[in-house]
Amino acid sequence: MLNRLHIAVILLVLLALLFTIAAPSIAADTNPSDVPPSHWAYKAVKLLIDKGYLQLYQDQTFQGDKPVDRYTLAVVVSKILNEIASGQVGTNKDDMALIKSLTNEFRDEFVGVNSKNNIYMKKLDSLDKEQTVMEDDITRLTDEQLQLQKEAQQMLSNIQSLQDENMKMKADMERLRAELDTTKKYMWVAIILGLLGIAH
Repeated sequence: MLNRLHIAVILLVLLALLFTIAAPSIAADTNPSDVPPSHWAYKAVKLLIDKGYLQLYQDQTFQGDKPVDRYTLAVVVSKILNEIASGQVGTNKDDMALIKSLTNEFRDEFVGVNSKNNIYMKKLDSLDKEQTVMEDDITRLTDEQLQLQKEAQQMLSNIQSLQDENMKMKADMERLRAELDTTKKYMWVAIILGLLGIAH
């Protein structure tokens, strides 16, 4: 556990680092209810909370008198190092020297934090792979569905063509029947006329 002097020094260093960052967006629920704005550490505490380095307890208190465990400080320093490395935060040589000494101080905790982060990253990678497989399955199923839709549309088109052909054949049969009926009538007329001619 660290004493209050260590915490105060760390808060001041973090505050100096954080003032090089763009001004944070202030949300109503990030105001610690137990640290009044007149408190000497209010700005540092508020900035640490707004930047996501530290969090309030569920009852919206900061509880600054509580001892801080080394893992919590290792996480804060690790976040700052990541922001410096990614170029999100500017720094100077003195701050970097202090960060370096803090990094040495919290070496064992960093190993623990990084191994937890690695576990989380592996879980995230696994979830990403599962999501990719699911998206591929959905794409494949969608492609199969589209193919089945095309086949169904083709079948409907074929059925329509068959129906059209059937209607045409029925019309042709009706026409042939009508022609046959007409031909039969002419044949009967010819037979009757032929019989009448023979009778004369």
